[in-house]
Amino acid sequence: MNFEPFKLVPVGYVRKDGETFIEILPEFREAMDGLAEGDWIKLILWFHASDTPERRNVLKVHPYNNPENPLRGVFATRSPYRPNPVALYTVRIHRIEGRRLYIDDIDAFDETPVVDIKIFVERYDCPKEVPIEEREAHIRKGRMIGEVNLIPRKAEHLDELEEVSPEEYDALILEIGPKTTTLTAKELAELIEALKDVYENLPVEIKDKLRTHVMHSP
Repeated sequence: MNFEPFKLVPVGYVRKDGETFIEILPEFREAMDGLAEGDWIKLILWFHASDTPERRNVLKVHPYNNPENPLRGVFATRSPYRPNPVALYTVRIHRIEGRRLYIDDIDAFDETPVVDIKIFVERYDCPKEVPIEEREAHIRKGRMIGEVNLIPRKAEHLDELEEVSPEEYDALILEIGPKTTTLTAKELAELIEALKDVYENLPVEIKDKLRTHVMHSP
């Protein structure tokens, strides 16, 4: 097969030195902002050891390299032999030191190039049937507050909702870290009231500082 050139730039490398960590290149250091210890992330690696014409032409393999397993197309396996030797891992960040992300041990070789890093999101990475379909989620209206992501449902087709009760209407996608759930309109109203109570019970000194902060916000 003939392959058209396709350029990928490493953002870092896998390092094995007693522990496994990702060393981010200096020019991509700012891209680490927002990552925290305990986060689950998706690593996209380039298996450079499999980047040969022979291995990239392999389209069927015995899973787990066991000849007793029937041949399968590489798209139905996790084999490193494939047209583009891309590897995908889900790992946890145990600690961050400078440009190093210390992670779970993985079977990638030392000095394996890291093509990209993405935060793990259950809604995308562990898809399941959810009451609010992706096309109904108002992504542009989403708000991120700390580790909490609030994505409202689009307020469309209201004429179809005359017979739907607040207990039945799913109004909000609620993401906390990697976990995702949905709230009905009734649950959302109850949450708002509960948060009001929490706020009212804050120490007066803290509420005064919050009011001052709000007044000086642009």
